Amino acid sequence: MHSPLFKDHPQCEDLVKLLVECHENHSVAKFWGKCNEIKAELDYCFMQEKIKRRDANLKKARDFDAKFEAYQARVKAAESKKE
Repeated sequence: MHSPLFKDHPQCEDLVKLLVECHENHSVAKFWGKCNEIKAELDYCFMQEKIKRRDANLKKARDFDAKFEAYQARVKAAESKKE
């Protein structure tokens, strides 16, 4: 099963259109695999999109962690100066 086609998929836009057209043009044959090749390509494209999103989110999280650790070190240093 693929992700919802109504969501924005900038990399896979062409394949989404092809799959929707295939399903519309072959309303019965789609059940016997008429659109399987397009769907396989679309699934691969979605997987690539997911990998890019995951990598971007991981980088964002690592950047946040580094900034937060630096903030914690500054707070700890300021507290130790007060004592």
